[in-house]
Amino acid sequence: MQSSFWFSLIISIALSPFNLVVFLGLCISEIIYFPFSLFLKQTSDKKRVKDLLVSIIVLNWDGKHLLEKFLPSVIEAVRVDGDNHEIIVVDNGSTDESVSFLKSHFPQVKILALPENLRFTGGNNAGVQTAENDIVIFLNNDMEVDPGFLKPLVKAFDNDKVFAVSSQVFFQDRSRRREETGNTKAEWKQGFVNLYHDKICTAEENKYLPIFWAGGGSSAFDRKKFLALGGLDKLYDPFYLEDVDLSYQAWKRGWKSLLAIESVVTHKHRGTNKQKFGNNYVDNTIRKNQYLFIWKSITNVKWILQYTFLLPITQTRFVAQTNFTFETKAFFRALLQFPEVLYKRYRWRHYYCLSDKQIFEETSKKKVLSSASFNS
Repeated sequence: MQSSFWFSLIISIALSPFNLVVFLGLCISEIIYFPFSLFLKQTSDKKRVKDLLVSIIVLNWDGKHLLEKFLPSVIEAVRVDGDNHEIIVVDNGSTDESVSFLKSHFPQVKILALPENLRFTGGNNAGVQTAENDIVIFLNNDMEVDPGFLKPLVKAFDNDKVFAVSSQVFFQDRSRRREETGNTKAEWKQGFVNLYHDKICTAEENKYLPIFWAGGGSSAFDRKKFLALGGLDKLYDPFYLEDVDLSYQAWKRGWKSLLAIESVVTHKHRGTNKQKFGNNYVDNTIRKNQYLFIWKSITNVKWILQYTFLLPITQTRFVAQTNFTFETKAFFRALLQFPEVLYKRYRWRHYYCLSDKQIFEETSKKKVLSSASFNS
């Protein structure tokens, strides 16, 4: 056990020169940006959503069997709600006849057939461009929605500070431990970010919880604010943390993400990416994107110093949990994207009005909010 620890530590120290490159890049770019920051400050648009109609975007890739099983629940929810919402299925270059199946079985659904797989980011971004309404809802094609899931989501957008509203997520087996709840949280711990889904301990009606990010497969978004942020960032392709980044950038501008406790969806399939790409590649991509998220979004000077000086210990722990090849591959995959990260770190910086510490504190609150208290 001790030999494994020391081996991991040696490997982490060997990576130190590359970590130093990242640290110096962040420091130099901060110094260069500082004089510009004195003049570039802008205020984000906080106009309230005018049209409370919804465009539901279901992203599909070779999921004809899932559409057949779960799309009827979405159609039923729109019928129950009674408003003229639209449903858009964005087909990401499927080869399983999903498009022809939709045309013959669900003629009421709008189809956006992409010629190739644009991944989670490109597919959903294309769907938002096509959407006609001011609120867009992203749903995975393996989500079954409750008939009344729409109203709690839509109601929150009466407030101009709301950017996104997530549904509460259940598994089909309600006795199973809920790894995914919709009550997303994060903690800054030992110089690294820890993302997780917290328990939901209340069943109060018409209430909302502040959350760190709105999940990209079960949440509603203000379309105008979404477009103002540039949409989902392809930096995180092929998948994972792009929705975390999007909500965090919104929080930076003072736009809230909330969990609507009364809006319920059931994630019945889960694990599509791991079936398509394999566990190792998916987990490695998540680690890569954790680095990218910190480099792009964390601007607290103290936290950046903590990240840098504690990184050998953090990477030692990571190597001990996985292996040397896994961790070095994830880090160098991220490092290749560092120039792009630096550009995107400053692209919208002049709109920021909340600090990292404020966002982490606000989203860690367990207090249940009513719609009347959003402005507090």
